[in-house]
Amino acid sequence: MQPRTHTPDRTTVDADGREATTFALKRACNGCGLELGDLDGRDVDAHGNTADVRGECSNCAPLVELETAGCRTWQLTRRNIAEIDDAVDRDGIYAKGYWQDVDGKLTVVGLRIGTGETRIVARFGDWIIRHPDGRWSVHKAPASGGPVDPETFLTGE
Repeated sequence: MQPRTHTPDRTTVDADGREATTFALKRACNGCGLELGDLDGRDVDAHGNTADVRGECSNCAPLVELETAGCRTWQLTRRNIAEIDDAVDRDGIYAKGYWQDVDGKLTVVGLRIGTGETRIVARFGDWIIRHPDGRWSVHKAPASGGPVDPETFLTGE
């Protein structure tokens, strides 16, 4: 796949001192929201639907590969934490909200899956993965606009 162009914004000043900014529309990953580059013809199909570009994203491409291999993935949010907790429970694995102090108040910030040293923790925004062999893992959300370290994307470290 051809890499995307990254056209920077360009500000010009006319003879009267008025500024005008020219910019190219940008495409963000529909999985995690990372900016991928300029919008182009591959982003809309023949029916006007926005294309899935997660495979172009350094963060989401591993998730696309895992889904192709038969894994089930969920991005953990406050809205779906109960749904994911129920899915984990159906596998006979203990799961519960993960709590932390946030501004002096104990708050649920994610989901803990499993017990003891083998437990994993996913925070809101992370992706939870159920592998076909019954294992569960976490793919961390990207740090503010940067790619995820491929060495730690499944370990959650």
